[in-house]
Amino acid sequence: MKKKLYVLVFILGLTSMECSQLMAQVGEMKFPEGTVQHVVHAKDIQWKPCPPNLPAGCEMAVLEGSPKSNDLFTVRFKVSGEFIMPPHTHPKDERATILQGKAYVAFGKDATREDAKEFGPGDYYVNARNAIHTVWADSSTIIQLTGIGPWEANFIEE
Repeated sequence: MKKKLYVLVFILGLTSMECSQLMAQVGEMKFPEGTVQHVVHAKDIQWKPCPPNLPAGCEMAVLEGSPKSNDLFTVRFKVSGEFIMPPHTHPKDERATILQGKAYVAFGKDATREDAKEFGPGDYYVNARNAIHTVWADSSTIIQLTGIGPWEANFIEE
């Protein structure tokens, strides 16, 4: 009986160590040997068209990680004029910082521009997971998003 108890305690100990190691890895940068800092200079950012599931007219740059993986990521979205991200949700919290221009965010399936809060350069907000929201921009705007992937935009059917 004691032997079975020791085996059970040993297995539980290994399992909890494994789980804590996996959890600790989320959000940890995988630095190449000898590297102590990850740097992205604004002048070196390579903008690419947004994925086809997003509305036309936006560009995207991945600064860290991958929005497709189950880990921490940071991306920037850029629009050059009028832009609407129709009502949608995300499966995880979405952290946004406005770097340039203005963004307007309203919540609810039938939210209107008049319902929206205005955010300008330096402003920061967090959209709760599964919260239906719409985003508008009128001019050149850059929004930086940070979150835990995989990042998805699930559009609300009308």
